[in-house]
Amino acid sequence: MGWPKAITQWWSDDVGYLSIPFTWLLPEARQRVIQGNMFVSRWVVGGPAVELLSSYLAGLANVEIGHGMAGILQRVNPEATRTTLGCPNRCRFCAIGQRRIEGKFRELDDWPNLPIVCDSNLTAASMRHFEKVISRLRDLSWCDFNQGLDCSRLTQPHARLLATLNRPVIRLALDSDAERVPWESAVHRLLDAGLAKRSIRSYVLVGFDESPAAAWERCEWIEAWGIKAYPQWFHALDALERNRVTFEQVAHGWTYAEQQRIMGYYYRHRGQPGVLHAIPQ
Repeated sequence: MGWPKAITQWWSDDVGYLSIPFTWLLPEARQRVIQGNMFVSRWVVGGPAVELLSSYLAGLANVEIGHGMAGILQRVNPEATRTTLGCPNRCRFCAIGQRRIEGKFRELDDWPNLPIVCDSNLTAASMRHFEKVISRLRDLSWCDFNQGLDCSRLTQPHARLLATLNRPVIRLALDSDAERVPWESAVHRLLDAGLAKRSIRSYVLVGFDESPAAAWERCEWIEAWGIKAYPQWFHALDALERNRVTFEQVAHGWTYAEQQRIMGYYYRHRGQPGVLHAIPQ
């Protein structure tokens, strides 16, 4: 079961529910609510997009803003779970780090034991909590740390515990050149613990205060390690248009064609890389 890139909608009695993951889906959600539905007398809307721009749907007739409904994550993806909320980091590009969604970092007492772990910063949890998470995941045939693990917080004890899991997918992130050293350290710890390179993936933030050449070089540097790079396009936190290239990004040399080229190369194996392969030092 993959992640939907659309609004999740369902009904209960005469109430319609909309979970909206991305801000650029808000115009579509607004149109659905305005057009109405013969089976719905009122709507409850929620999700990360609503947390970021609650005013966009507020004030519409028969619309209520919902927060933290039990089981909503499993409606979006039946295999997903979350054991902590929030992140103590304050990254400028991140809605969670800016406390716009999820609030302060906290550990949950209990959670559905499912294979896709969506914590925003699991390695920020206490080692006791981390050990509990790993112990429960050992009962599953596979698991995927889908939101990524914080390289700067990933220790050798973390790595050893991760290596005890069945078919884990370990996702890291390299958001800027300043994070290369902790990224390298995290990779070495995971490999030293016995994890195979094929189990490790890496997100790469692109389009945030950098040129296309810098983004390409960072992606290719990761791939030269034998680790798959997954570029993540930076959207403004109030973006109402998907994949829009902002004036700030244009100033750094980005165009829509260049954005599509880097995403197409790494996700669809289309075209040629923008830089020669880098050799890890």
